[in-house]
Amino acid sequence: MMLLSIITVNLNNANGLRKTLDSVASQIYTDFEIIIVDGASTDGSIEVINQFTKTTTHHFSIISESDSGVYQAMNKGIRKAKGEYLLFLNSGDFLVKDQVLHEVFIKKHTADFLLARCNITENNKVVYTTQPSSSISFGFLYYVGLAHQSSFIKRELFEIYGNYREDFKYNSDIEFWYRTIILAYCTTESLDTIVSDYNLDGMSSKDSNKDVYLKEMNEIYEHPLFKKFTPDYEYWLQEEKSLESLIWLKKKKSLFVIVECIYKFSNWMVEKIK
Repeated sequence: MMLLSIITVNLNNANGLRKTLDSVASQIYTDFEIIIVDGASTDGSIEVINQFTKTTTHHFSIISESDSGVYQAMNKGIRKAKGEYLLFLNSGDFLVKDQVLHEVFIKKHTADFLLARCNITENNKVVYTTQPSSSISFGFLYYVGLAHQSSFIKRELFEIYGNYREDFKYNSDIEFWYRTIILAYCTTESLDTIVSDYNLDGMSSKDSNKDVYLKEMNEIYEHPLFKKFTPDYEYWLQEEKSLESLIWLKKKKSLFVIVECIYKFSNWMVEKIK
């Protein structure tokens, strides 16, 4: 059995697909297969795939047919995969350098999830780089989350706990984190390696989809166990925001003194009126 299956989902994104496949083909590490799941694209993506298959020396599989969404496409890739670990690197995402897979798999891993770092870019500029915690807790997932573009997942987990929910449009990967890491105590290993790049122009970042996104997240948190946690985390989040404002104000010493005087004067006036 090979060690890694890279699953790339694409729909009418020929330029992004080319960038993804070029970054995969350039890897000095070779113990992986490539599975391309195309949703019957009409923009030239098939030509990109055909060109790639003529030049690559890697094991590859192609599925090109219509689907109901990205998670159904990802599930098709899962069922096709033979690797011990899976990496979902969709069209437009790319591996940041030629040695990155070598750096990850130069040593043997046993954890269910290998959680590496991911560059988040916007307008071709890195705006943030993820840093998975050494221990993935409910709080970390709730506040921060994980990037599937840099997460290597043992294939057997999908056999044991089920595939991605296809009734979700945006948050099936998030639901899978909770289902496996939190509820089933699956093991994680955090890596310092920056593996991939994800562009914020992706569908899940569109403001127009906010209502559907929030509806799905609310459904995830309807789990009886999570319903006990989320109110506390919401409260702590508000407290943290309040403290951030106070800390900022204290740094502005002169402004803080003025505000403090106004506050004391207001209290004094209230007492006088009484």
